[in-house]
Amino acid sequence: MDPTPSYLQYWGKKSRDEHTPAFHLLPYHALDVAAVGSLLLRNDPLLRERLSIIGLEEQELESLIGFLLAVHDTGKFSTPAFQLMGSDLPAENRMKRHHADLGYRLWREHLWRKAIDEGWIALKDGMDADNGWRIIDPLLKLSCGHHGRPPDEEGTSINEWFTNEDRFAAEEFVRDCTTLFLGDRPLPLSGGRESIRAIKKASWLIAGLCVLADWIGSDEHYFPFREDIVDLSRYLTDTAFPNAATAIREKGAIPAVPSQERKIEDLFPEIFPEHTPTPLQAYASSCPLGEGPHLFIIEDATGSGKTEAAITLAHRLMVAGEGQGIYIALPTMATANAMYGRVETVAERLFENNTYSTVLAHSASRLYGALRAYLEGKEGVRKYSSSGAAWLADNRKKALLAQVGVGTIDQALLGILPVRHQSLRLLGLSRNILIVDEVHACDPYMHELLQRLLEFHGAMGGSAILLSATLPANQRKQLAKSFARRIPDMETELQADGYPLLTHISRSAPEERIFPMARERRIAVSLTTSPDEADAAVVTAARSGMCVCRIRNTVDDAVATWRRLSMILPEGTVHLFHARFTLGDRLKIEKGVEDHFGKKSTPESRRGQVIVATQVVEQSLDLDFDFMVTDLAPIDRIIQRAGRVHRHERGERGTPHIMVLAPETPENPDERWFSRMFPGGAAVYPDHARLWLTAKLLSRGEIKIPGDAHPFIEAVFGDESETAIPASLRLLAAMVRGTESADASFAAQNALKLKPGYSATGEGWRADVRTPTRLGEPSVTLRLARWDNDRIAPWADDPDPRIAWDLSQVNIRESQVAAAAEHTGPLARAVETAIAAMPDRGRNAVIVPLVLENGEWTGVAAQKSGAKVRVRYNSEEGLAIARKEAENSDHDRVESDVERIESDEGNPR
Repeated sequence: MDPTPSYLQYWGKKSRDEHTPAFHLLPYHALDVAAVGSLLLRNDPLLRERLSIIGLEEQELESLIGFLLAVHDTGKFSTPAFQLMGSDLPAENRMKRHHADLGYRLWREHLWRKAIDEGWIALKDGMDADNGWRIIDPLLKLSCGHHGRPPDEEGTSINEWFTNEDRFAAEEFVRDCTTLFLGDRPLPLSGGRESIRAIKKASWLIAGLCVLADWIGSDEHYFPFREDIVDLSRYLTDTAFPNAATAIREKGAIPAVPSQERKIEDLFPEIFPEHTPTPLQAYASSCPLGEGPHLFIIEDATGSGKTEAAITLAHRLMVAGEGQGIYIALPTMATANAMYGRVETVAERLFENNTYSTVLAHSASRLYGALRAYLEGKEGVRKYSSSGAAWLADNRKKALLAQVGVGTIDQALLGILPVRHQSLRLLGLSRNILIVDEVHACDPYMHELLQRLLEFHGAMGGSAILLSATLPANQRKQLAKSFARRIPDMETELQADGYPLLTHISRSAPEERIFPMARERRIAVSLTTSPDEADAAVVTAARSGMCVCRIRNTVDDAVATWRRLSMILPEGTVHLFHARFTLGDRLKIEKGVEDHFGKKSTPESRRGQVIVATQVVEQSLDLDFDFMVTDLAPIDRIIQRAGRVHRHERGERGTPHIMVLAPETPENPDERWFSRMFPGGAAVYPDHARLWLTAKLLSRGEIKIPGDAHPFIEAVFGDESETAIPASLRLLAAMVRGTESADASFAAQNALKLKPGYSATGEGWRADVRTPTRLGEPSVTLRLARWDNDRIAPWADDPDPRIAWDLSQVNIRESQVAAAAEHTGPLARAVETAIAAMPDRGRNAVIVPLVLENGEWTGVAAQKSGAKVRVRYNSEEGLAIARKEAENSDHDRVESDVERIESDEGNPR
């Protein structure tokens, strides 16, 4: 090699530390990244197996990956777009175009043809440059697209972006990298349609590997800057590879080895042998696995131990070489937090040593340790199982690379949406067993995205376990077909009609196994059409010493009911729980709810206690009530709610019973049948035909759990349910089906397509397009503050101001509050000072200062129209957006309601 090639005049990284060299030369950074990627591949047998579909031997694969990573930053040879960023030239005088896009264009318009014509790169099987380009093109897209999105293929000619000297330096560097990584051997890729198809499929994983290698290879701590001149081969061998070995080890990028296969009793000794495994759990612990990939669908009642069965199955799949860890996806942050606490205790039994990583992945996961400390009233620092786990946890995009990950389903779905760094998420998921809990909680939009995620996951060789208490048979079949869609010779014809049910899809014929019910509970159901009778039943039950749950379908209804009951029952016995509390207050409420109604609650703490709640009480918390009154909701929600009555053994408590507030169910109801009684709930549950079907089922007077779960779900949501809908509601039902179909189509349009490979197809990759994981009205984060005419302080009282502001947040619909109000004088200056001191400078949050007036904390915010609204908050009721005159009328209505309830107390029967 030339001792002073021109490419050694180009820089790749600029230091922010005045005590280190100002620049790290571009070729050295390129080799740092190439060394990281090569070692990641060398230390990951599962990834090598996943990429074997390309048809290369292991050494050929490592050489190819090393070469692609070495040339990942060819766009940085552009003097106008990149190199001038290291000069004193004013920013406005520099040309702006991302080096990832420029690198790909340089390859497409110049470097590839030059490499073939001058023989730096030789092709197999007599291919010409055009045929070779069809093979190398998807690989160069992922190499150049290492900043988290495929390169933009549109734009002006490279002549504007690369000088003659730039192009010559890039040519020299590519030529030397070809010699360094590929030697004098032809490019180890064959032509043909099947080969290109395999490369495009593998491109999704290699793209994630490129992102990960670039992130690790850009860490100055492990790859110190140097500006002296050294031969590339020597730098790679003596510097890049030793540094890379240290970096990937300390960052937790090398997977730990799973422990030997264990039965469910060994993985969960705190549960067994106190309890005997259910038949389904015992089968999960010993069933034959066969050849993967695998999809398991476990359907069983709430509280039946599905999670333990799933983790046991996942561990067995890990031991069989089908995965290196687990990622458990849940519907909400609250459910993820609760699950993470459970999984932390079992994680150490899944691996041979403690080098594994455990990470919580959702938008507020960085607060997890602080939140625990906040609830315990002491200072706390988030602790990780290893130093690598801390690195993986500092960014949600990396969190899915952990060997034990727990988070929201959103974090997984982002892997198949056109968003930055989706390939990194997909890489992490492909290495782990994906466990999706509460699959039934997915609406049509998310259900379609889940199907696409399963398609990608199965195609990449991944295995998945889906859990549900109330999954319709048609959805089970859809999920199975989606998983197997890109896997040759995998059958998915499902016939079973039973419950509890375990479905296993693999290379063998599908297996559907129905199990005997471990325990069946009969829950009495009574219907009432009187809101007063519903509330009076709560009062009577509480006065008799029962602990009672009253579920309303909207926050406003819950607050109104809480006010009425609080004026009747003893002070401190009626609690309110909904989603419109600040994070700090909600956590305290959750803890109080668990103390009074949780698995470990005592007779003394339960006696006479009442919780008025919305749907938040259905999930995340293991609660046990003596009696429940609920608004009418779809049958799957009713089953979930009923499962929290007499959930645990507590001695003799009589017959478990729920009362359901519902309108009369005539044979031909009008369109306002449900909305007349529940004007707010009508928007929460728009499919009033399914509510009518639910009410008809409940009129039988009993729910058997789990025996009725499957037939009830099919009766309301199954394919045959349409014929049972009254003629008067069929148009409304058809409109709902149309909306659901449109939502599913929108999801299919948004989701990435596997076949084209990692490329910028469609509109989604554009920077100004936001692709959501969930549909619904946009929400706004309010950050509540107290104003004392002198300074602004966060609502929460945590001593750490960084945490305090996070604990003072509450989300609300954008139609209610869209922006902060304009302030003047001292208040405006105080808000500016507070925002400047916030860790995120108030980004993506609306700051609402509250003033104490007449015993209430109130403030002002703005709607989209600019109209001002009054915001009221207290730690008992939560957030309210209301006009002042409406508040007084609400109070008057509560007084009259109390009089009616006290004069006609109901009986919980």
